[in-house]
Amino acid sequence: MNSMKKYVIDGVCKVIRDTEGCFNVETILQLHENSEALEQTNLSSNWEIQGFNNYNGSLWHIINLPAIEKKEELNILEFTGVDYFTEVWIDDKFIGSHEGYFQTFTFDVTKALNNNNAQLLIVKVTSPKEEPGKVWPDKKQLIKGIFSHHDCRPGGWSHEYGQDKNTGGIWNSINLYTGLKSFINKIKITSSLDKEFDKAILSIDYKILGSTPDNLDIKIVSPDGNELWSEHQIVDITDFPKNSIKVVIENPDLWYPRELGNPNLYTLTIQANECNTITETFGIREVRLDEVQAFFINGKRMFLRGTNIIPTQFLSELNENRIQAIVNLLTEANINIVRVHAHVNRQEFYNALDEAGILVWQDFALQWTYAESEEFRENAISQIEDMVNQFYNHPSIAFWCCHNEPGDQINSLDVHLEEAVKQLDSTRIIRRASNYEEHPYDGWYWGNYEHFNSTPMGPLVTEFGAQALPSLSSLEKTLTKDNVDKLNWDKWKYHNFQYEQTFNVAQVDPGNSIDEFINNSQTYQQNLLKRAIDFYRRKKHNGITGIFQFMFVDCWPSITWSVVDYYLKTKPGYEQLRLSFQPLYISVELRQTKYNPGTSLQLDIWIINDSQKSYEDTALETVIEANTQTVNQNLSIDSDSVKFISHEKINIKIPENLQPAEYTIKFLLKQNEQIISSNCESIKVVDNMTTWS
Repeated sequence: MNSMKKYVIDGVCKVIRDTEGCFNVETILQLHENSEALEQTNLSSNWEIQGFNNYNGSLWHIINLPAIEKKEELNILEFTGVDYFTEVWIDDKFIGSHEGYFQTFTFDVTKALNNNNAQLLIVKVTSPKEEPGKVWPDKKQLIKGIFSHHDCRPGGWSHEYGQDKNTGGIWNSINLYTGLKSFINKIKITSSLDKEFDKAILSIDYKILGSTPDNLDIKIVSPDGNELWSEHQIVDITDFPKNSIKVVIENPDLWYPRELGNPNLYTLTIQANECNTITETFGIREVRLDEVQAFFINGKRMFLRGTNIIPTQFLSELNENRIQAIVNLLTEANINIVRVHAHVNRQEFYNALDEAGILVWQDFALQWTYAESEEFRENAISQIEDMVNQFYNHPSIAFWCCHNEPGDQINSLDVHLEEAVKQLDSTRIIRRASNYEEHPYDGWYWGNYEHFNSTPMGPLVTEFGAQALPSLSSLEKTLTKDNVDKLNWDKWKYHNFQYEQTFNVAQVDPGNSIDEFINNSQTYQQNLLKRAIDFYRRKKHNGITGIFQFMFVDCWPSITWSVVDYYLKTKPGYEQLRLSFQPLYISVELRQTKYNPGTSLQLDIWIINDSQKSYEDTALETVIEANTQTVNQNLSIDSDSVKFISHEKINIKIPENLQPAEYTIKFLLKQNEQIISSNCESIKVVDNMTTWS
């Protein structure tokens, strides 16, 4: 009979603040007897969410363990997310420590448990504030990426406020496994495909703690639910504790991004008597970049239409509903890859992207510069290895990137990180960094957005964009109505609004009211995205292989580059992204925007097809005020192509009877009278000038 049990340690616990680090476990146990000295909080939640506002330092958590019938088998305590330093005791017995914020980590607590006695689990969590000027922001030592330093987090770049709203805490579950003989805590599933993609070899590596099991039941279930392979395997003790098996799958169901196929997921289960059961989903696919940095998946070339994302500032609030809402918005916006920007997120987020068929460019949690010491380098290597091992089985993850905007550290620290990742993973694309040289912020930090006509900083453009205010209701929830009405720029700046860039670079007109300012700000972002994406997509596979808009959604109530605000309300920039990211897209360049009635439109057209499907016998039409004209008939559009139609081959007349006004021209691509793509542009019709005014 299997005596293994799993306890999920959740609910309310008692806590003691220790800002000066003056307590030890003995004083904590003494204070525990005086309930008046204790506060309460919920487990599985960041401190800030629980009301510990701007708290830095240590928090001691005192948790009642369930009475356990102790046996001499293995007993494992598992933490699935603690930010940042963790020290653990059971009663007064020290168990161990850990550094990091995203990792799952375990301790063997067999010797510390007492039979059927109530015990206390003491967890000291420390998330300090790094000393401004001396350490933060240029010589950081905490590996927290955007959670400790970023222009989209609370306080932004400010030396005074840029570390506000600390992300510390036990943000995910604690599990206790008892009565085990063995504990399986790591599985890595590596697939390799033959040249024809009709045979996959799976290498399944797993690590076991404790005694060697007598046997393991290993089962693989196909995406359609059929049991594909199983083995009742005797573990060879000479391989213990690391074991590996190989499985051959004929004609595998490959994992594809949604627009190229189905995101097929297999399920692997490993089970043994008196051992935990592990179930992993995985996909079979092959990714690579060629010599010009074009992306291929399973041999098919794919243009990357991406965005950068930080779904939340506090990982404990990223629940299933918010994850699904964000993934739905990504899908509806025709985004085929997301760059998880300068942080590592929670497993459930990657699970959802696996299922949705959205690719991932995964950054490590390094943002700007860090300490130059050997100690820091070794710590960073260890933690980037944790990232690769922990998230290895997600088929959506196609890229590992070691550092965001490292500056000169791309040639020092990042060399070692890149090499460490290469040692662990030969199946993915590994980027040493995403540096300033591929982040064109024309129209925001410099110049104007017409500079995008030179398609700067390719072939993979990993950031571009502009800020836009959210809707008035969201803005008032973000800043309060009073701070909005009085234009309290200090409050706006704290919530990431960039005054200089808004008014002096982008030259957004504040208008005569907050409503006009919001409209002008959102229109500017929308226009910049339209121009940049049009220029880049026209150069598809002719110098440009992928683009990543910055940023998709606000991670806290703020004013940023997002096209979706914190409350998940979309801005006009979101609709522009959805339109401009259509896999089959009509890109229009108006050579002039003002016309007299009866004159010909002056424009060029690109029909961009990112799909693997070709289209025959299509017709391109324009509609101006119910007046339909055919631009071209019997068009053939190749798969994965760009078709250019120059103005010399386009003869579209402005109707003679149009009165002076602004008009929208609709561009429709049809096949068998069905609209398969559409776009629109605005023109102004004016009177013929007959006399001097």
